[in-house]
Amino acid sequence: MFTPYYTILYHANQSFRMKVLLHNVQSLHIHFDDVACDYNVQAAEINIFVETRIRSSDCNTTYEMANFNLFRNDYNPNSNVRSSYGMAMYIKSNIDCATTPFRSNFNNIELTVCVLNDPVPNLHIVGIYRSKSKANQQNLIETINHLLDTVIPYADTPTVILDDFNVNLLEVSSEQKALTKCLLQQRRYKQLISQFATDYHTQIDHMHIYTNTPNQILFPSVLESYYSDHKPIFVCLA
Repeated sequence: MFTPYYTILYHANQSFRMKVLLHNVQSLHIHFDDVACDYNVQAAEINIFVETRIRSSDCNTTYEMANFNLFRNDYNPNSNVRSSYGMAMYIKSNIDCATTPFRSNFNNIELTVCVLNDPVPNLHIVGIYRSKSKANQQNLIETINHLLDTVIPYADTPTVILDDFNVNLLEVSSEQKALTKCLLQQRRYKQLISQFATDYHTQIDHMHIYTNTPNQILFPSVLESYYSDHKPIFVCLA
């Protein structure tokens, strides 16, 4: 029997109660058919896609996937320009959300938040996308602090952050140091996944996961994708 050398999400233990995936798809508008038939996407309870390039005039029906509810966080809902921004969150229709997913964009950085009561009460799943051309280092740190001080109700609120910060964590820089200080040292979050997340063997897009509830995290890992040179990342929760 052939055994693949890379991780496959749809082979994950079915006892996992929640599987969350983040992927920079480099245009959901172009790659939607590939995304919709991706077995890893179908296996996840929550999928977060960034750089969707969806514009406000696009109909939801164009991007609907069977058994999923779509929440769009278009970069500028009042514009018909197809920019490189845009986020989309797909939640399986059998998942009971505590609140409707909501956008909390700040400093030209996209934030989409979903609140669940399973596998733990008041669990906040947050997707973040930042473009270096639109938000500098100070904007990024301000946005993280805004999220954790304003959007997340309490410091001990169970939270999983999946992000594409466009920061190379394999290279010592002011941004790398600022992120480490803010999230790991000051906020006491744990960083999950330390391997590269692009086909270029870097963490330049910093598609990684932070959490303040590491005991709930069973299996963070990186997947492969044939339709994007960015690798999907995912996490399983008990």
